[in-house]
Amino acid sequence: MMNPKPLILALDQGTSGSRAFAVEPNGRVCHHQSAVLAPLRPQEGLSEYDAQDLLQNQLDVLHALLDEVDGSQVAALAVTSQRSTVVLWDKTTGRAVAPVLTWEDGRAAQEAAEADLSQEEIHSITGLYKTPYYSAPKIAWCLRHLPLVKKTLEAGNLRVGPVASYLIWRLTGGAVFAVDPTLAQRMLLLDVRTKTWSEKLCRAFGIPPSCLPEILPTAADYGTYEYKGYCFPIRVCAGDQQAAVAFRDFLPGQTCINYGTGAFLLYNAGAEKPVFLPGMLTSLSVSGRKGTCDFLLEGPVNAAGSVLQWLHAQGMSFEAAQADALCRASKHPVWLLPALGGLGAPYWDFSLSAVAAGLSPRTREADWVCGAVRATACLVADIAAYLRANGFGVNGPVYASGGLSRVEWLVQYQADLLQTEMRVAQEAESTVLGAARLAAQSVGWPMAQWQYPPERKVVPQISAAQAADFYRQWQKFVAWCRQYGK
Repeated sequence: MMNPKPLILALDQGTSGSRAFAVEPNGRVCHHQSAVLAPLRPQEGLSEYDAQDLLQNQLDVLHALLDEVDGSQVAALAVTSQRSTVVLWDKTTGRAVAPVLTWEDGRAAQEAAEADLSQEEIHSITGLYKTPYYSAPKIAWCLRHLPLVKKTLEAGNLRVGPVASYLIWRLTGGAVFAVDPTLAQRMLLLDVRTKTWSEKLCRAFGIPPSCLPEILPTAADYGTYEYKGYCFPIRVCAGDQQAAVAFRDFLPGQTCINYGTGAFLLYNAGAEKPVFLPGMLTSLSVSGRKGTCDFLLEGPVNAAGSVLQWLHAQGMSFEAAQADALCRASKHPVWLLPALGGLGAPYWDFSLSAVAAGLSPRTREADWVCGAVRATACLVADIAAYLRANGFGVNGPVYASGGLSRVEWLVQYQADLLQTEMRVAQEAESTVLGAARLAAQSVGWPMAQWQYPPERKVVPQISAAQAADFYRQWQKFVAWCRQYGK
C-alpha cells in the first residue's frame, strides 16, 4: 500500500474572509475551505473587525480542512494575511483590547499628521508614507482614545501585530510572538535597511518597541499548532501581496500586477540596496532562511475589485463572473475615477472621492462595470508610466495574478495600454500557492516536482499610437477630477 502524499496547508486571512488550502508536492491544490468575513463599516472612513470573529473564522476553515485530510500527511503550515490591518491584545488573556482596524480604515488621520517626522524622513526609513492606512497611526489612535489599550500597556501586557502575528500567537498558545519583514514593514515602524524596529519611528508615534513582535525571516520556525493529537509546524509568515509574487520566481527587472480588492504593481529592483522613488513605495520581498530580501518598488491602486462591490452597493445586481461579458457588451463606458479612499500611487491624493462622467440616457449597467474595470487598468498604467519616466523598464512579459485577472477584458486592456505582453496565471490562487511554495522549500521538498500553473499570453491588439491617444484622454479626465472633484 502506497503512503499518502505529504501536504502543505496554507492559510490566507484576506480582507473579505478566510481560506485554507491543502497543497501536494507537485503544487496542486487538492482540498480547500473558505468562509466570508467582511469588515464592519460603522461609518464613512471606518473599517474594522471583531478580533474573536476574525480568529474563529480562520479556525473554522482550518479545522474543516484538517478534518478532510490525514493529519499525519501535513508537513507544514503557512500563514499569510492582509497587510497593515493591526490587532492589539492582552498577552495574559489573549483577548483583543481594541477593534481590529483594517488597512482601509482612515480614522487615524490626526495621529499620522501629528507624528513629528516629515514625509521624506518616513519614506527614507520605511519606504512608505505617513498615512492613516498603515498600522502605526492606528496604534497611536488606539492608545489615545481607548483607555483599555493604555491600561494594558501600562501593565506590561500589550501585544501589537499584524493579523498573521495574532493568528500565529493564538495557534501556538502564546508561545510565538513574531512577524516577517513583509508584514512588519506595513506597521510603518520598520527600518527597511536594517530590518529592525526603528526607535525614531516608535518615539514619533508613541509606541514602545516592547509590545512589538520579534522579526524573523518569512520562512522560519514559527512554532507548532496542535489539533486532534497532531502537531503541525508553522514555517511561513507573509504578507498577501508578497506571497502572491512568490508563487513563481520573481527576478530583478521583472514586473508583476496582482489584481484583488486593490491592485498592486510590483517591480523587482534587486537586493543590492534599497531604491527609493518619490511617489512609489519601497517594499520588501519574502525572505528565505538566510533572511535576504529583494527590494520592490510598489504602486498600489486603492480600489480595484472593491469597486465592483461598490457598484453592488449602488443597486447593481450583476455577478462577479459576469464582469468580462458586461465589459464586452458595453457600448458607452462610463468615465470613472474610483477614488474610494483616495488615490494611491503615484498621486497619493486622499482628498478625492469617486467621480463619474460621460453619463447619458443610454448608460446601462454594462457601461458602469466596463468603466470600473477600465479605470483599474488605467490607474495601473499611471504607475507603469511613472516608473518608465524615472528610468525603470516596465517591459514584457508583465505577470498578472489575483481574482480580477480572470476578467480577460481587463488583462487585454492592460496589455493594450502598456503596449507589452502580459502573462496571466491560470491558477488565480497565487497568494496561497506562493505561501505553500515557501513552506515546501523550508521543509526540504524536492522542488523539481513542483509544477507551475500554465500561463495565458496576452499581447497588445491596438497600435502604440491608439494606446497613447486614449491614455491622453484618461490623463485629461484625471486632471479634471483632481481640480474639480474634491
